[in-house]
Amino acid sequence: MLFAATTQRTIGFVILAIVFVGGILYIYFNIRGAKPEVGSEIELAPNRMPYLSDEELEGRHLDRTLAAGLVLLTVVSVSLPLYWLGEPGRHDGLVADTDRVFTDRGRELYTEGAKCVSCHGPDGTGGSVSKSLIGSDGNFIAQVSWKAPALNTVLSRFSEDEVLHVLNFGRNGVMPAWGGPGGGPLSEQELETAIFYLRSIQIDEATIRSEVSQGIRDGVAEKLIAESPADWAVAIRDAEAALAALDPENTDPDNVQAIADASGAVNAARSDAAASISAAVDQWLAAKDAVVATAEHMALENDATLAAQVSAAASETEKADAQAALSKAALELLSEPGKVPDQQIYLDYGKIIFTNQASGGTYSCARCHTSGWSYDATAPRTIAENGTDKPLLSEYKQGGGFFGPNLTNGTTLDQFETAAEHAAFVSEGQTIGKTYGKGGSGGNGQMPGFGPRTDDGVGVTYPGLLTPEQINAVVAFERNL
Repeated sequence: MLFAATTQRTIGFVILAIVFVGGILYIYFNIRGAKPEVGSEIELAPNRMPYLSDEELEGRHLDRTLAAGLVLLTVVSVSLPLYWLGEPGRHDGLVADTDRVFTDRGRELYTEGAKCVSCHGPDGTGGSVSKSLIGSDGNFIAQVSWKAPALNTVLSRFSEDEVLHVLNFGRNGVMPAWGGPGGGPLSEQELETAIFYLRSIQIDEATIRSEVSQGIRDGVAEKLIAESPADWAVAIRDAEAALAALDPENTDPDNVQAIADASGAVNAARSDAAASISAAVDQWLAAKDAVVATAEHMALENDATLAAQVSAAASETEKADAQAALSKAALELLSEPGKVPDQQIYLDYGKIIFTNQASGGTYSCARCHTSGWSYDATAPRTIAENGTDKPLLSEYKQGGGFFGPNLTNGTTLDQFETAAEHAAFVSEGQTIGKTYGKGGSGGNGQMPGFGPRTDDGVGVTYPGLLTPEQINAVVAFERNL
């Protein structure tokens, strides 16, 4: 449509040029054809000089005048319909050009104006920001590197109104308020251009699936490295223990060299074990799939109506509906402790998704629901970089609450009677002005949705961050905290 608009505009300019040039030529030849009247006023006043005779006026002169009028009428008759036909294209072209202008302004704001890039990375790929942790007593605790989530999936998580709310008022004490209502420096139009830019950098579903999958595989790999009795896992653990035993604050040349050698040994051990790690991860994920299959088999045995629905499904729609019903029934079993053999594998899978490290924790739940996770509170510290040489936490209390509410001790069971209701909420997220659960909580739009989302305002559907199967695993894990 933009091409059509450009073509119609070009035709309009050509017609205008023809009319303009024709008018100039008419004036030029009219002046050139005028007869000098020097001395004629002696015989007859200029306003009484004879003009063309009737025969001449109604002959060639009239024909030329009528022909010129016909030509101009033809031009108008052709150009007006062409202009009318091009109006939709011009409108779409204006919209596209406005999008381009606002997107460019938003990109400039992101990179140069507000410098969002310093925290959220180029093209919104995620990053980190240095932040001072201050206790409730006002005393300094530590300097940490806080994970800033990727923004190239933010419109899969939140509506544009919800994003504007965060831009206006900030979030969790780390993301500052940028809009006027929250006391920030940016105008309403500047925030609007930021939204235009965010639209332009959203990644497609295939990329999301790849990032989530890689994060899950990395999480499984770390679990196996920490727990597996295999020789390759033992070798990695030994190398990492040797590195951890060295003092990073000691700047003695021998110690610095020892740290470099130990770090190299860790990298070498992990590199040597890469194929073994990959194979072990595949095996572990296959075991998880087997647990799900067992739960589905048990669901069919327990529910004759469900078994009949699955068996009778013929069309693709019927098969999809039957599989969805089967998945819901299996989820209820997987969410109850001790119901399914080897169930812990599935719950561990849900925990790995809950704590997915990919893209600054963009796809994780721990970023909001686990205190300290966003700044690696259990990691070793150095006085030079952090102001303390001790980890800030000995271990995480996953789901214990932080920016998001506490999910432990049956809290999710109190809010959602069934695992299916719980899964639907995780998929949809909160909506501004709409409460959720039995307690009627929420309504502020701060809980992101992890399933597909359609933005009615712009008519765009964004892919979900997690698949229904991955959301189910998270729900089972949360309901067992």
